Amino acid sequence: MMKAWNQAALVLTAVAALGPAALGCASDPEPTKGACPGALTASGACVGVPAGALCDGDFCAGSVDCAEVIEVASPAALSPAAAAAEPGVCIALGPGAYGSVDLPPGVSLLGRGAGSVTVAAVSLAAGDGAVLRGLTVGEGGVAVAAGARARIEAVRVAASAADGVTVGLGATLDLVDAAIEGSARYGLSVFDADRVSVARSVVSGSRGPGLWAQCTGGCDCEATVDLEVEDTVLRDNKVVGVSLVGARASLSRVEVSGNGLSGFDPSGGVSVSSCSSLEATSLKVADNSGFGLLIDGASAAIGGDGAGFEVSGNQPGIWIQNTTPEQPVALRGGVLEKNRAIGLGMSGEARGIIIDGMRIAGTFADSAVVSASGEQAQEVVGDGVSWQERAQAAIHGLVLSGNGLESSNPSITPSRRASVLIDGDVGRDSRLGAITLEGGDEEAGIVQQRLAAGGVSPLRSTDVPRITTSPDALFSVPVAPIAPAALEAP
Repeated sequence: MMKAWNQAALVLTAVAALGPAALGCASDPEPTKGACPGALTASGACVGVPAGALCDGDFCAGSVDCAEVIEVASPAALSPAAAAAEPGVCIALGPGAYGSVDLPPGVSLLGRGAGSVTVAAVSLAAGDGAVLRGLTVGEGGVAVAAGARARIEAVRVAASAADGVTVGLGATLDLVDAAIEGSARYGLSVFDADRVSVARSVVSGSRGPGLWAQCTGGCDCEATVDLEVEDTVLRDNKVVGVSLVGARASLSRVEVSGNGLSGFDPSGGVSVSSCSSLEATSLKVADNSGFGLLIDGASAAIGGDGAGFEVSGNQPGIWIQNTTPEQPVALRGGVLEKNRAIGLGMSGEARGIIIDGMRIAGTFADSAVVSASGEQAQEVVGDGVSWQERAQAAIHGLVLSGNGLESSNPSITPSRRASVLIDGDVGRDSRLGAITLEGGDEEAGIVQQRLAAGGVSPLRSTDVPRITTSPDALFSVPVAPIAPAALEAP
């Protein structure tokens, strides 16, 4: 059954019907007062698909700019309605289960709520103004075509057989109050898109990366992919939670956590590589089986302006490598606690690193891949800072406490090394200021090994403990993590 009506005549009634339920995940009954059916961000905000219906009736088109609304109440009527729709038309679906649909340019698809309307798959064609709202999309996922300008709101994408949401070349997407769950590959796949924003959403349970934003030209891209993510949780994905490759991103009040093993390989939190740039505040990266934050040949500004960040329960916590003076990395106001093996690592002749007002504490001694005498091996490591390969850094206001004293694995006996281990020369103009060693770190101290006569040590102010130097290799050196590669085409 299909019914068409003019939106202008009924818009006030529709908006009134929408009411407070628009603020209210998964079923039409009214949500329990005070409940958060989606998830909580690091800042405590409730995010995800709104609970309950979006309006009182069976068809919800309020607050969307529709030239005409076509009501569809049966699965058989959906494809003909879509085929005949002109740009600006909204198709409002009644409660029920519908098959796959290809929407023409600028045509919107609106449901009553994710708990009452399901569609097998949705593709949004190139064009402006399409809105996908108030429904659950199944194993076919959502495809936003090259050149499309679209909005996805209050939508659950569940158990996609491939990518949950795919954003095409030059496309623009706003993803709001959404959940992408259990995708077989990427949760949100953004290759060579123009701009993508994600707000108040959850990406979880992907068997591949949670969110991957990439310009395929990497450092040779003339126009980067622009990504903005706020009040969003990316949890229990594989390979990596967020990967930026040739992209420019802003993350605010975002949590990336719980990424477990992918087969036998660890899964990282946030990877920033290939001339990407990242600005982040109130970022939480926690309990991932691999690295927490990896910055590799890219620039980043994390924390600052009174909004710090937290990196905990990863191996290692943060690693910075292969940056240039044109790719500065500034970490301000961060807390790195209870990471494994290494709290903070720097290598690959990285340049332009600023560490300001941070705390690295409770790094667990754990088995890590190390390089010793030119060979790689497994060894127990528990260093607060691993400073390698002539990396250049200015570090001020750093507190190191209780690193390497305990192991999270009862079968591993901690092996006391150094609070800060510097291997060989540092980059010229490296500086240390206002460094505090406490909670046992003062006993391990700052050690610079393999320092030849005339070698380069960091400039040290009077409020920094002395550096113990040695021309010999006293300890093995942890091997840096590798930025993840994009998945092969299915």
